Amino acid sequence: MYFAASLGLEFLAPQGLVGLLVLVIGLVFSVMMLYIGYVSIREMYPNKSQKLKVQNLKKQQEKIARLYPQS
Repeated sequence: MYFAASLGLEFLAPQGLVGLLVLVIGLVFSVMMLYIGYVSIREMYPNKSQKLKVQNLKKQQEKIARLYPQS
């Protein structure tokens, strides 16, 4: 820290105003990036495949029931 003190950069330290602001902005940015990654992964691998399989099976059963009515 002696080097920073000799250059007059104490305000960039985590205890300084600018340093604290940089830490807060970095934290917000990191949380935003994690959220964007989470959303993109959920869009890449949706759980709709299970619902789609069930819907297709129901449609298939309805078509079979129309072809072979039980009277």
